[in-house]
Amino acid sequence: MKRTGIVIIGSLVVLALVFPLIGCGSSGNSLKGKEATLTDDLGREVDISSVPERIVSISPACTEIIFALGLEDKVVGVTEYCDYPEEAKSKPKIGTFSTPNVEVIVNAEPDLVLATGGVQQEVLTKMEDLGLTVYAVDPKTLDQTVKSIEKVGSITGTEKKASEVAKDMEERAAEINQQVDERESSGEAKPKVFYEIYYENNAWTAGKDSIISNLISLAGGNNVGDVDSSDYYEFSLERIIQENPDVYLISSGSMSNPGDVTQRPSWDQIKAVRDGKVFMIEEDIVYRTGPRLIDGLESIFEALNQ
Repeated sequence: MKRTGIVIIGSLVVLALVFPLIGCGSSGNSLKGKEATLTDDLGREVDISSVPERIVSISPACTEIIFALGLEDKVVGVTEYCDYPEEAKSKPKIGTFSTPNVEVIVNAEPDLVLATGGVQQEVLTKMEDLGLTVYAVDPKTLDQTVKSIEKVGSITGTEKKASEVAKDMEERAAEINQQVDERESSGEAKPKVFYEIYYENNAWTAGKDSIISNLISLAGGNNVGDVDSSDYYEFSLERIIQENPDVYLISSGSMSNPGDVTQRPSWDQIKAVRDGKVFMIEEDIVYRTGPRLIDGLESIFEALNQ
């Protein structure tokens, strides 16, 4: 989805702090109707006395997980950015991802709020001080995202459905892993990949601690951005030319598109541009660590093998 430059830059700041628009959960036992103390991804101990009946999500990824588990009837609040699935758009809004309205959330009377870390940590603490049950979630890889979905299933009493979703993701990832292993065994070199998140004078890319880097690696590529440990950072044209990637991926939220790249002055010095290996990737399926993250992996894998 295209954004104005100001909104994109603001989104990058959020991404750099939390990574985005982001997902849910870690390991733990099912509640099964009994009181349980769970440790969330921020190391906080959260007491959940029963299966929640009223849920607020302040993360688009968590919203996608909740709907995938068939819990849409229990959702009493989502952010303005929670736009998938379509039904999520009709749910009551509690503000934005970075600035959720605590008063509105309290008035919704939730017995569970799913949040994340980063820029949400301050509001998370505020909600907890007001007596709300808040579970903070922040998976960093595809594997952790699968575990997140299973965890949300155990908290919400939807273990069976969560297991089905997790199994589907794992099987699809295993199929890609097998193909990647076969290529490596045959001596085929891994392609060098550059991922453009945003472009204005220089390109912003994903570093080695990002979910995007994890997906590129799983898809059989070497992420050029791994030279920096940052999640997201600025990368100059000169540096891109020096790294000379084989494949150039562009987020759908960038100010550019694949056609624009080929028209940029001096960018024809990049191998991927010369060879026509420039592809668009839908941003939500690689930024949101929910059930559609496997679609993101498949999209990157397909691009790397065209």
